[in-house]
Amino acid sequence: MFKSVFCRGLAAGVFALSFSLAQAADDPASAENWQFGGDIYLWGAGIGGETSAGDDIDISFSDILKNLDMAFMGSLAARKGKWTLLTDVIYLNVSDDKSRTTTADLIDRPVTAKLDVGLKAWIVTAAGAYAVHESDRTRLDVLAGGRYLYVKPDLEFRIDEVGPFGPWRQRVADSDHFIDAIVGVRGKTELSDKWYLTYYGDIGTGDSDLTWQLLAGFNYRFSKVDAAFGYRYMKWKFDDFTLDNLDVSGPYAGVRFDF
Repeated sequence: MFKSVFCRGLAAGVFALSFSLAQAADDPASAENWQFGGDIYLWGAGIGGETSAGDDIDISFSDILKNLDMAFMGSLAARKGKWTLLTDVIYLNVSDDKSRTTTADLIDRPVTAKLDVGLKAWIVTAAGAYAVHESDRTRLDVLAGGRYLYVKPDLEFRIDEVGPFGPWRQRVADSDHFIDAIVGVRGKTELSDKWYLTYYGDIGTGDSDLTWQLLAGFNYRFSKVDAAFGYRYMKWKFDDFTLDNLDVSGPYAGVRFDF
């Protein structure tokens, strides 16, 4: 209970700080000191996990592309001196079906069990960061904030063939919200005039048992935008939910711009 209240308060504080930033941007004297940037990217992520009943979930990126209903991925950041405010938003709506053939002991022949998977999710991460190291080539920040997850899995297990084990069908449709407090680090290292590295990691807890995220990428500067590509991994562990754990991971590519 305490963790949940604490995480909600922390997340509310981060979003309130973001609103204050937006007001500051309307003030010309303040806006001169703020630097704003954003990212729009495609995340070639697969979805994995396990249900509370022990069934595996494995949806590859190619499956997601074939069955994708809608997706949005982007981030915004504002920097002033050593301080940075950042927000990252992901929306996914995807479905897939899997079949697994096993041999039942009582009838000694293969039986095909099918799993239809639907997943809708909002993932919003908001944090404030402070630079603890700055040099000509590297800037390293520590950060604290919150991550919000809305997830709605729609799972249907079935055996279509007629016999001792079929036809049989069970559907589990559930949804829940999770708010977790997170702490982490983020950094940027210049490799040349054009190339630079970005890296990020966080870990937290609250409504979920545990959540963490890792990201590492290469970036290339063009005249007005930067190209970005790398790899991203996110994971949650739950207690008393339809899903026991959920992970989203894969390569990403996109553009980074200032405004």
